[in-house]
Amino acid sequence: MTYATTMTQKGQITVPAAIRHHFGLKPSDKLLMSVEDEKITVKPMKKSFLDLYGSVKHKGKKPLDFKKLRKQFIKEMAENVITEMNK
Repeated sequence: MTYATTMTQKGQITVPAAIRHHFGLKPSDKLLMSVEDEKITVKPMKKSFLDLYGSVKHKGKKPLDFKKLRKQFIKEMAENVITEMNK
């Protein structure tokens, strides 16, 4: 497959529809561009778990405060150790 596209004044290019469909590209997907000699290669970047941040909305409740939970857990573990040592 070879397609021609035009670069705008801002340096933007349009990825042809056939290529977007072939690779399943959607708006906001990231592309990796590399240069070797006189050749530009464009590849879709693999998504990571971190890309999902903010995609799920919680219902009503505040999100858990993990710092607070961790601090509480450490305190309880310390208390358990002290209790076990005093037996």
